[in-house]
Amino acid sequence: VSVIVLSGTGDHFCSGIDIKTLKSITNDSGDRGRSGERLRRDIKSLQDAITAIERCRKPVIAAIKGACIGGGIDIVTACDIRYCSEDVFFSVKEVDLGITADLGTLQRLPGIVGFGNAMELALTGRRFSGQEAKEFG
Repeated sequence: VSVIVLSGTGDHFCSGIDIKTLKSITNDSGDRGRSGERLRRDIKSLQDAITAIERCRKPVIAAIKGACIGGGIDIVTACDIRYCSEDVFFSVKEVDLGITADLGTLQRLPGIVGFGNAMELALTGRRFSGQEAKEFG
C-alpha cells in the first residue's frame, strides 16, 4: 500500500455521527455515572480512530463529495490531502445539536483554515462550499 484514499459510498462523504447511537449510549442505564463513563470511553475510542488516520505512515487522501458534516469534518481534517467535488458542502453541525466537536475538528481545523475561520464555522454551524473551503486554505 502506497497511499490510502477515503471516500463515501452513495451521494455523500459523511452525514455525521449517528444520533440514534449517540442517544442509546447516554440512555442505556439508569445509573448516570456508568452511562457517563460509557460515553467517555466511546468518544475516546472514536477520537483514537480518527487520530489513527492522522498518524498513518502512508499518505491519506480524502475524496469528498456531497455532504461532509460533523464527524466527516473530523475525518477529513485528519487526512493529509483533501479533494472535493463541485457539489460538496461542509458543516460543523455539532453546535446545532448542543454537543462539542471533540473528535478532532476543534483541534485540527484551525491549523487548516485559521483560528478565526474555524471558530466562526464551529460556532455558527453554517454550511460552506468546497470553493469556500479552498479559499480558507
